[in-house]
Amino acid sequence: MEAVKPALEKLTTEERELFAGYVMRNTFGAKLGAMFGGKEGPGIPDGMTVGKAIEDQRKFKADRAVEEAKEAALKEKLRAEREVAMKTMREAVTVTLVSKAVKEERGMSGMLMDENLQVTFGYKNNSTKDIAGVKGYISVKDLFGDEISGFAISNDKTIKAGESITWTGSRSVKFAMGSNEDRKLAELTDDKYRAIWEPKVVIFTDGTKLVAPEQ
Repeated sequence: MEAVKPALEKLTTEERELFAGYVMRNTFGAKLGAMFGGKEGPGIPDGMTVGKAIEDQRKFKADRAVEEAKEAALKEKLRAEREVAMKTMREAVTVTLVSKAVKEERGMSGMLMDENLQVTFGYKNNSTKDIAGVKGYISVKDLFGDEISGFAISNDKTIKAGESITWTGSRSVKFAMGSNEDRKLAELTDDKYRAIWEPKVVIFTDGTKLVAPEQ
């Protein structure tokens, strides 16, 4: 770096940044790749000039910008496809939280053994075909959009076209796992939370299915 210092002083701010980027990429960056299981780069080749380094880095950035644009376009395409699939599935079947309450579980002596959040979910088949099974996730969020609790949904009870069913289950509040706030959820009035249905699979009795693309 001392050897090229006079040349660097004549460069524009952009050119200095490009040169610094080239040096970092071909020294520290090359060794860092090897540290994480990759192959160590060749480093700065003999005979490399400041001008060539700047052009090399400029081309590298341009190529990277093209790749990033392609990646962004692909992500947007997949996101749009997922949204279409999710919309179709939500139109086929509605799943919502019907009721929730904390129920005490007591032993023979009356001692409190556990407390369980009991939830009832409602399923409405909006399609013209019978549904054999539904799988997905219900995210219950507060008014600020933060998740209070989440429920993995897996129901294999047949839902006739145009009809509704309910399912009731429970899980411990006293010995809760994870970061959910089931006790808080049980106390919230209906206007203080939103239950968001995130379908994964809807299987019809005729063998056809709707599947949400992976994120």
